[in-house]
Amino acid sequence: MSENLTQEENFAEMLENFENEQKKTRVKDGVIVDIQDGTVFVDVGEKVEGVLPKKEIEVDGELKYNIGDSIPVVVTKRRTSKGEAVLSHKSAVNEAKKREFLEKFNVGDVVEVTITELNKGGFVAKNDDGVEFFIPKSESALKLNEDNVGKKIEAKIIEIKKNGVVLSRKQLLNEKKEERSKFIETIKDDIIKATVKNLKKDGVVIDVNGWSGFVPKDEVSHKKTNHFKLLNRGDEVEVKLLDADKMLFSIKATQNDPWEEVAESGISNGDVLNVTVTNLREYGAFVDIGNGVEGFLHISEISWNSNAKIEDLLNVGDEIDVEVTDLDIENKRLRVSYKSLLPKPSEKFAENYKEGDVVEGKIVNLTDIGGFVEVDDIVCFLPNRFVSWTKGEKAKDVLEIGNTYNFSVISIDADNNKIILSKKDAEDSPYVAFSKEYNIGDTIKGTIKNIADFGIFVSFDNGVEALIRKSDLEKDIEEYSVGDEVEGKIIELDAENKRVKLAQK
Repeated sequence: MSENLTQEENFAEMLENFENEQKKTRVKDGVIVDIQDGTVFVDVGEKVEGVLPKKEIEVDGELKYNIGDSIPVVVTKRRTSKGEAVLSHKSAVNEAKKREFLEKFNVGDVVEVTITELNKGGFVAKNDDGVEFFIPKSESALKLNEDNVGKKIEAKIIEIKKNGVVLSRKQLLNEKKEERSKFIETIKDDIIKATVKNLKKDGVVIDVNGWSGFVPKDEVSHKKTNHFKLLNRGDEVEVKLLDADKMLFSIKATQNDPWEEVAESGISNGDVLNVTVTNLREYGAFVDIGNGVEGFLHISEISWNSNAKIEDLLNVGDEIDVEVTDLDIENKRLRVSYKSLLPKPSEKFAENYKEGDVVEGKIVNLTDIGGFVEVDDIVCFLPNRFVSWTKGEKAKDVLEIGNTYNFSVISIDADNNKIILSKKDAEDSPYVAFSKEYNIGDTIKGTIKNIADFGIFVSFDNGVEALIRKSDLEKDIEEYSVGDEVEGKIIELDAENKRVKLAQK
């Protein structure tokens, strides 16, 4: 109570000062008698001419008035030493606007103003015409700090005095809140029409019978699609209230849930559907099954060729047949496969080749586990163990993408669509060539490649490896090192099983 009295006393004091100032500086009609440099001399019917800054009668550097013209002015100051009055034309114009405002508006009217400054009791604000208002702190519904200076607000006129107007933002907000509550009661269970005002990243701003509402993006449609593609400013939509306090609405709540149609249709895993491609992504495609429900087609389910690019296989708008692979109505999830309805490449491959055949293929990809080879537009797998007769060699280390080589077909697994090739089996075994050049009893030199507890492994230039057991070494095994050149006599030579043994003793 005491706070309100203090605020009223502050405003009363402000109004009294304002009225006293008006008495001292009432509007007068003057005549311009001279203009010198930046000063305008005006005859206001006193012994000494009044003066005002020239810039007050200029617009974009051009004079609005000339010598001899009559203009309204107010006295803002008197220089007693010279006896002249300091005048203001702008203050006179503003005073006229104030009086015009007071003639047009009444208590209860709503005005739009901009806060210009703070004082002890509240805020000072002005409208676009420069009319000044006072908003007591208790009626502002704002914190009394500088952050609100410059803020444009709407407020209600609650008091008009001779030279001052008091506003209340709080009363206006309370009235709007009460009006909104009454409006909400009339629509809370109904489907109503609204107009799209703006589209934002997180949803849609709507106008509902003059009230501002918001539709979160997840409430725009049952489709998982960008709301910017579905709506435009000015569109009329039907909405249903979700949250009265936050004024949240839903568009999709006014529409039939297409997932209910899916549940009633009896669609299940394994069914084949005709769908339309609606969106393409690097990781797959989205397809519409015909009623707005979208299924996901992962890139791995589009083609049997794992190196194929999605944009080379599908286009938005394409109609294709797909197989339902994962239908979860409760969680509204649908996954489909396109490639499952296509002939398996392994089946086509099996029509032309069999295990043991030698084929020509091109390297199309290399990984840590092997390479991928294209044969007649069918991609086959080359494991590292089938790359070379040299142990430990990997496809990515000895082969190049784009190069063509001969391969032997190791296996064709039509059920799992897997074809295994071997490069080394398409070549003569180095052990066969070795057996043609050497015989048991021959002496040969090689380089120590590895040392184990039971002996040492010796390699030769043609990729063949031989074992010298610990018991067949002429020295203690600790005296040998990897990289040393050693000599031994061939004591075992089995080309078919790729086994060679040497002995030094």
